[in-house]
Amino acid sequence: MSLAANTPLSTPAMKGAWLVRAIAVVLALAMLLYGVVAIDTGIVNYKGAGNADVAAKRVAMQRAAEAGDSSGSAAEHSGIGFDFLRKHSSPQYSFGKDGLSEPAIHYATMPKFNGVTLSIHNALGGVCMLFGALQFWPAFRRRFPLWHRAFGGIYILAAQSAMIAAMVYLSRTAVVDIYDHLTFYVGLWALAVGVTVTLWMAIYSMLQKRIAQHQAFMCLNFGLLLTAPIQRYGWLAFGMFGPQDMRQLEGNYAVTGVLVPLTVMIGYGLFTINRWLQADRSAASAQKVAQPFGLHAKLGRLLAMLSPLVLLAAGITTVQHYLVQPGLQHIEHAAQWIPAGVIQLEDQVIVAQAATRQLFALATLLGLIAGAHLLWTAFVAKAAPTRYMSLSGWTLAAAGSAVGAVLVNWGLQMGMPSFATIAGGAIYLFGGCVTLILSALLAYALGKGQHVWVKEWGVFVIACLV
Repeated sequence: MSLAANTPLSTPAMKGAWLVRAIAVVLALAMLLYGVVAIDTGIVNYKGAGNADVAAKRVAMQRAAEAGDSSGSAAEHSGIGFDFLRKHSSPQYSFGKDGLSEPAIHYATMPKFNGVTLSIHNALGGVCMLFGALQFWPAFRRRFPLWHRAFGGIYILAAQSAMIAAMVYLSRTAVVDIYDHLTFYVGLWALAVGVTVTLWMAIYSMLQKRIAQHQAFMCLNFGLLLTAPIQRYGWLAFGMFGPQDMRQLEGNYAVTGVLVPLTVMIGYGLFTINRWLQADRSAASAQKVAQPFGLHAKLGRLLAMLSPLVLLAAGITTVQHYLVQPGLQHIEHAAQWIPAGVIQLEDQVIVAQAATRQLFALATLLGLIAGAHLLWTAFVAKAAPTRYMSLSGWTLAAAGSAVGAVLVNWGLQMGMPSFATIAGGAIYLFGGCVTLILSALLAYALGKGQHVWVKEWGVFVIACLV
């Protein structure tokens, strides 16, 4: 089922299906592993909540790590996951200052009720990973429908209970008493609300027998819950492959900077893989799934009619920021709101390269113009596919590729995250990679004449340019 039309899009015989299946298996195993680690961490923190002795031991562990001592076991204080991180990174990165020892100490020093509530939230998140990892595998749903429903029921209870626990913790705790203060407070509230809304939308769609919508909402729901495992795997990657003097908090800047868009894209990827791998449906079954969504179609058409205003604003911003007044220092109150190292880094990498900036701006403007044509002809005028699959479609794909390549180049030049430059080049690198992938998919759909995928992936490329 496409997001752009109520047309079944089953392609079980596609080339490279084995690679898609392999990626899906690896991701499922990674989530199963994280589920075990999260439950273990939740139990460890549950036992240590509000415990002065545990807090003292964790403070001593931090001092030992600062001295370079990695001989002791940290599993007793932070679980098997963080103990694995300690063994595969430097002591300072894992449990030194500006590292994982600080939230571990915070767990042990916060009021016991708050620590217990947050630990339950963590453990239930692990349960979601354990019972949700296989739910998106079409063969599992087809061969074991009872197991699929049972796992789904457990997942629903665990996910909603975890979010209720998060809301209780946030409601009972002042922002100043929350680790990482406003950032964690806003992020956890957004996660709790987002997971709850998508979960109940999925349940509603299931009750309405709208299977495609149910799958889409569940994929988005699972993607939001992936913020925790993706963040932990990101910490591990920076600890294993980053500079020896890097602190965990520095790696966290880069991971957090791309975390939400990355997990949303993973959720979309799960939905897309499901559509690729599911078996072809009979005509009767396809007709049942492809229900008309009148209200959604009207809303989509309205948004498409308003899109030229958004694209115009994006074009003006591009010209202003990359051609007329390049650099962050021209933004009002930049010195008060943006770290000096971030401003200097953009000056060194982006402002200093006039030709690259001009290429980026030109490609963005061409892509926005082509995108406006695609949105209007495909979703407002509802013209024949040939109208948007020729010049405008290929221009959008080419422009997206150019923009993505420039972003990747800038990201690589900006380098690793640090206390001075915060995320470093991570956000540019991530944005460039996503834009390149979606532009390549758009070009593939254009070459194959698959107009439904052209509309879907075209909208994503436009979103990247905006």
